[in-house]
Amino acid sequence: MKKTIFAGLSIILLGVMVGCGQKTVQQPVTNTSASETKLSTTSESKTTGSTNKSEQVNIISVDEAIKIYQKAHPKTDITSLELENERNGFIYKVEGVDDNKEYDVKIDAISKEIKKDRDENLDKNEQNGVKRKQDKLDLAGILSVDEVTKIAEKETGFGKAVEWNLDKELDTMLWEVSGLDGRKETQVKLDAKSGKVLEFKVDD
Repeated sequence: MKKTIFAGLSIILLGVMVGCGQKTVQQPVTNTSASETKLSTTSESKTTGSTNKSEQVNIISVDEAIKIYQKAHPKTDITSLELENERNGFIYKVEGVDDNKEYDVKIDAISKEIKKDRDENLDKNEQNGVKRKQDKLDLAGILSVDEVTKIAEKETGFGKAVEWNLDKELDTMLWEVSGLDGRKETQVKLDAKSGKVLEFKVDD
């Protein structure tokens, strides 16, 4: 009888351990060091103007997009970064600058393929490091797309995020997240490092 009870307890304990192990494996990774970010694609109905959810897709993180840009242009500084949900999928648009030229790079956020890579000479008054010093982004400690999206949706209830823009005003790094709720467009500006909501604008 004792042997039977002991065997039963062993089976129960084993089942609990296996269950715990499965939960650990399923935990999502959403920080800036992760190589991927999960976002929902959206589509807008032409008849009702409503925005409908479609399937979720895994896109590369901001960190990964920056690495791809820096590999193509290693001796430059990034001045602007955008993530947009275009017809053909999510696209990162990264702009950068060196002492004499500015660069415009488009990266497919799923395949990592560089779709566009252009450069042009700076105006004379922007050369020799002038624009570089003025517009260079401080990328240390920037919140991820996942994090700012959750903050924007929770704090403002602005609909579904469709566009993200990393920039700066004076010396403050900003994420501007644009959302759609039917035909109503909204923009939320957040401190890119603390996540504090700085501005909330609705365009009916």
